[in-house]
Amino acid sequence: MLKKSFLRKCLTQPDPQKTLFQVLSRREEIFLNVDNKLVAKLDDDRKLHKMLKTLLRMKPKNNRREIINIDQHNYRIFF
Repeated sequence: MLKKSFLRKCLTQPDPQKTLFQVLSRREEIFLNVDNKLVAKLDDDRKLHKMLKTLLRMKPKNNRREIINIDQHNYRIFF
């Protein structure tokens, strides 16, 4: 299971196939909607940090709340 200091698992799960995580940030609300098959693969801190930095760089500055979906296809693109 993910034991990250920068992620918090949300208690409400809108989809049973996916797990919702909140990225702990003071400036914006970012949520990761991760496919359950990929949760174990994201256990490496370095990979997850790299992916989050890439996503935050591509994010528009005026957007304060965003939900990022990570499925099998997105995972292959980032790694």
